[in-house]
Amino acid sequence: MIEIPIDRDRIRRIFQEVKPYFKQKLGKYTHQRISGDWHFHGLGFVNGDMTYVFGINIGFFKLSDQKHYSHVGMNVLVRTNGKNRELRLRYRDFFRKNLQDWMLDDEMVYTSDRGGIGSEFPRYKALSEFETEEEIMDFIKECVDGIFAIYPKIAENPENLFDNVLRAAPPWHDTLVSLAKEQIEANKK
Repeated sequence: MIEIPIDRDRIRRIFQEVKPYFKQKLGKYTHQRISGDWHFHGLGFVNGDMTYVFGINIGFFKLSDQKHYSHVGMNVLVRTNGKNRELRLRYRDFFRKNLQDWMLDDEMVYTSDRGGIGSEFPRYKALSEFETEEEIMDFIKECVDGIFAIYPKIAENPENLFDNVLRAAPPWHDTLVSLAKEQIEANKK
């Protein structure tokens, strides 16, 4: 395969095409982050005390010695340090169990520049595996479908695990369980 160069314009075009699909399936994204190591859009979640617990992200990532982004795909990041570590580990265990077949790589450790430590559940492919932007978009949509597939399990709210989990954006009262139920219902049409 020919490695396609990925620049800002290509990234913008790809995001313009896949963000509506992300929103349709998973809900409106809450944040965007850009650095030398990543460019992603994410849907973050916090506990009632407004501390970050996990996020679902689509984007481009630098996972090699290359100078620029080398991979594309999706991840779920679960922060395991901070307040209420026991509950955070339960979130990690939920995603570990339910994303086992979705991941393309092993679970990884993630750290944030704000001191977060946790688990990264990745579904990435090297950009060199794609020949066209359409192939990249199709792969990202496939990743989104894999996360949407566990929304029914989130909606079931096993052992009340997600009772106090909120979307990390105003209006600050959107619970993950209600979001999952709404997205499931909206996608039946």
